[in-house]
Amino acid sequence: MKYSEDQIKQINELRKQLGTLPEQAPELDVNQIEELINDASKWEITDNGIKVGPFNFYEGVRNLTAELIDHTVNPYKILYEIAVATWGPEEYPTMWPKASPENRFYVVKNVLKGKALPLGNEAVNFSFIIRSASRASFDQHARQRVGAMFASQGVRDNSRLLSGFRVPNEIWRNVKKRNEVIKNVLQAKILYYKLISDKVQGNSFQAARCIFQMGWTHNYKFSVNFEALKSYMSRRLVASEQEDTVATAIVVWDQVNKKFPLLASRLRPKCDWAGKCLCHQGSGDEIFGALFKGCGRFPETESNYSTFNWSCSDYELLEKQTGIVLPYPNTDYWKSKGKPIWKEYENFTDLSEGDRALFSE
Repeated sequence: MKYSEDQIKQINELRKQLGTLPEQAPELDVNQIEELINDASKWEITDNGIKVGPFNFYEGVRNLTAELIDHTVNPYKILYEIAVATWGPEEYPTMWPKASPENRFYVVKNVLKGKALPLGNEAVNFSFIIRSASRASFDQHARQRVGAMFASQGVRDNSRLLSGFRVPNEIWRNVKKRNEVIKNVLQAKILYYKLISDKVQGNSFQAARCIFQMGWTHNYKFSVNFEALKSYMSRRLVASEQEDTVATAIVVWDQVNKKFPLLASRLRPKCDWAGKCLCHQGSGDEIFGALFKGCGRFPETESNYSTFNWSCSDYELLEKQTGIVLPYPNTDYWKSKGKPIWKEYENFTDLSEGDRALFSE
């Protein structure tokens, strides 16, 4: 297809509005960055980590956020309607108006506990924006293919020069190693800039991405149904995953919890459902499990096998850096420590005000 000059102008105008034209790629003062590489005393300490020139280096999972951008308006209504779909006379009326709020809750509670057909879970949908996760964390999340859809910020048709970088907490704690990582990333940033900004023979964004590191931040959007979200949370909330993989699941959980606490109460790590540590039982054998020591969630059931003598992720550290407290198992151990535990919604009166209002619509 041949485009007219007017069509090409229109396409480029749209790309300009979205900031994706090559000539709109950010500029970089290479000399300034090279000076900063050689003088760490000029690095700026921030609430989230360290800023070097225009680049943000995040300590652990700081500044990783989720935003709930769309959702099923009343998930409980569709959960109820599908659960009772096998009942009713030939007229087959809408069933929601025929039940009291208490009975609606009774049905939905049993659906959420797996005591009724779970089909309604697939009709409840959420859409989120994830900001500042590492590329490694995105790759882990985007492996989910059933019941979920992902759309991320381009790295082949977009300049990602100003993306941030996540330094894992275990490296951040060692100042010498942390600084070496930061300097290495800054050198990569300079090279990336030189590749895409060469005025004589500039390289494409697609080719230049060959030097990207897994810690570079990557923004993305995803949509998921509730059944798939349960599966994702079951695995990714477990502390045997990389810390910002776990933190991504936690910030998503928090968004659901703020809107629908009853639904969020069913989004738990698989170990909490099992009532024991599963850190080293990836596929039923130690060889496919985690290489790390258990996280201490179920200390009495942890395996004594590990390659690294520390937990892959630390819930208390994630709490500190995200500001979100994921509930703990309902055990005497965690009660004695004064930790918040998972709330069980057994009665209509147990619901939050927002959830009660939805059941009363």
